[in-house]
Amino acid sequence: MRKVQQLARRTFLMQVGRGSFALLAEATFGFGRRGLAIALGGSGLAAACTPIQAPTPSASSGAGVATGLEGVNYFQVVSEFVNSYVLVRGQEIAIVDTGLPNTGEKFAEVIRAAGLDWSAVNHLILTHYHGDHVGSMGEVLAAATQATVYAGAEDIPQIQTTQTIQAVGDGDEVFGLQIISTPGHTAGHICVLDPVSSLLVAGDAVVNQGGQLAVSPAQFTWDMDLAHESVRKLAGLQFKQAVFGHGDPIASGASVAMAELAETLGTP
Repeated sequence: MRKVQQLARRTFLMQVGRGSFALLAEATFGFGRRGLAIALGGSGLAAACTPIQAPTPSASSGAGVATGLEGVNYFQVVSEFVNSYVLVRGQEIAIVDTGLPNTGEKFAEVIRAAGLDWSAVNHLILTHYHGDHVGSMGEVLAAATQATVYAGAEDIPQIQTTQTIQAVGDGDEVFGLQIISTPGHTAGHICVLDPVSSLLVAGDAVVNQGGQLAVSPAQFTWDMDLAHESVRKLAGLQFKQAVFGHGDPIASGASVAMAELAETLGTP
């Protein structure tokens, strides 16, 4: 059983924000091309640079998997203590969150390493409105001029931008990704699931602190009861991998770990 722990702000920031480094690896991109990929972040990045193959039907999450899609390759971009993600599927990119201000060049490095350019970025998905997740939104959109922006409806009024933001929630699909409404950390928090590669992008619905999953700390969370309910909701899904706004990725067994966390929360 995984232990749930409440994290003080200092511990939370220090342990997930120990700086970043670059990990260079060979990766497979669309149409069989291979090249060098760069991920910027912490100790869990080896998994982020591993090419993702579409799972067999028995390993996939099942319902809602679009046929003919290849799994996304994900790359972690770290700005101090927070993670954002570049998701590459074929010749197209979706970015999930933008980190702190002045992170634009880190995104550019990852995109170039993938053999693509900003014109490939057609989607920007914001898991929630907090400044450490939308801080470089302006930089990203200035470069990715064709990108559509998506966020949960309740969070959109809190995001300061002149760009139109499309509201998304349960049942919506972007770039072959399923949107999951997970309120609690903020009122409009969303997660992103790629059924083909069995990957959950959890935002701040959950943090992976020192190898232990935990609900986002209460001092940063709008409604803890709803946050717990969202964890239970995620625990009902099937996914092999999970990545987080704070903490290292889980490369396998992620939905089992989520179910264990939900069990510790008890029933509502």
